[in-house]
Amino acid sequence: MRTWLMKRNCSFSPKQVGIFYLSIVSFSLLVALYFLLIGVWMIIIFTCIELIALTVALYVYSKHALDYEKITIVGKHLVVERSWGGKVRIEEFNTVWTKLIHKNDGRRDLVLATSTKEVPIGYFIVANQQEQFEKDLSSYLGL
Repeated sequence: MRTWLMKRNCSFSPKQVGIFYLSIVSFSLLVALYFLLIGVWMIIIFTCIELIALTVALYVYSKHALDYEKITIVGKHLVVERSWGGKVRIEEFNTVWTKLIHKNDGRRDLVLATSTKEVPIGYFIVANQQEQFEKDLSSYLGL
């Protein structure tokens, strides 16, 4: 059995993003409240715009922070499990009929292909590790 687990390189976990978000919202509202008390009422409009933009950005970040790709080979059975935005997708292959090919569509050019389907892989591989990953995976295919 051989397993490769590739994840996003994220600085914050979703929990840390929540703590960060609450601290920024609290600080922004305190500053807005101070200016509101001294008579600058327009600060509320800009604070709301700022907080809406921050909310959207951190929501998108949090949704994809836990994305991963897991490739498992057991005997002649290959399973590709991908989580993208909380949605898990599983593809199954037979290693005898599966090839690893290159597509020329940018950095993410590795594709597992059979006669009936193609699945792009390697979204989270660091560029300097892609060649080693390709050699390791290829050694299990077409046996």
